[in-house]
Amino acid sequence: MLILQYLIAILGFSVIVLVHEFGHFIIAKLSGIHVQEFFLGFGPKILKYTSKKSGTMYGISAIPLGGYNKILGQDRNESIPVDLKGKAFFDKPFYKKFLVISGGGIFNIIFSIILIMIYFSLGVFVPSNIIDYTQPGSPAETYGFQKGDKVISLNEREIKSWDDFSVIVKDYPDKVVTFKILRNGKEMNIDTKLSNVDGNGYLGVGPLMVKEKMGGGQVITESFKMFGELTVTYIKLFGMLFSGQIPFSEARPVSPIGVISIFQQSAQMGAQNFILFVALVSILLAFGNFLPILPVDGGHLVIIIIEAIRRRPVPKKVIEVYNTLGIVLVVSLLLVGVVFDIISPFKLPSM
Repeated sequence: MLILQYLIAILGFSVIVLVHEFGHFIIAKLSGIHVQEFFLGFGPKILKYTSKKSGTMYGISAIPLGGYNKILGQDRNESIPVDLKGKAFFDKPFYKKFLVISGGGIFNIIFSIILIMIYFSLGVFVPSNIIDYTQPGSPAETYGFQKGDKVISLNEREIKSWDDFSVIVKDYPDKVVTFKILRNGKEMNIDTKLSNVDGNGYLGVGPLMVKEKMGGGQVITESFKMFGELTVTYIKLFGMLFSGQIPFSEARPVSPIGVISIFQQSAQMGAQNFILFVALVSILLAFGNFLPILPVDGGHLVIIIIEAIRRRPVPKKVIEVYNTLGIVLVVSLLLVGVVFDIISPFKLPSM
């Protein structure tokens, strides 16, 4: 079972990266830019095929994690074949270059929204008006409420949901009330004196969580609502991280070892929670790739924006220094992540 979970974890992570690379690939193609290679995985090429029509080499590499593109002309010093003149990345107008670089993140965002929709369409757990737990010493225990009792009304006020129950009970602190419940298919009344907790009536029960299906419109609404909330949360977290409001111990980097471990833990939580987790990571990958450092997409966006403003290429030396600083930062974080993942593995909270 553990091996299967790790295989699912590798697949989940690979799909996120593959979607990202496919975003770059398809927008480059639509922009008239030649894509030299598009491979699943990385490392030595074990299967490959070159399209006679486009000249793009497709294939599978030995290490099945994600994928990669090789787009013609991203390196300005690259020699462009005569028959591909006009199809190089750096020959295209600014907006096409911007879209190609942004394509990976855009596709990750689209992918995450689709996954969130799938998550909601499978149904969500909500608290019901059926009792699942009675607190020891509470009025519920004293007056004989049992697990499985369905609360129908309180003093003739109808209760159809846990929200109804919570609101109505609060209106009767220190009051004797009559609950109508359904137990083993039979209705019965239970007279109960509620406790007073902070001025609110209190019975002392916990609800049974039941899965409810959503309609199509609600799925779409809730999906975009969740995506919006996650976006705001991620932006705030990035801001707090770079402003030092979050201590490093709580914002520790994670290496590929840790990423696969986290995915494996999410796979243990069931298919539906795994789908949601993949969506969350896909959004995070999108935003992370827009950070203004090389070699990630955000660094390349910075360069083409500067070139568009200056109307001439950024000097090669400047790009080399910028790229070196970015690589040093990324590698340093990666190494720190490896150390943390070995001595203090990341543990997911229950979802």
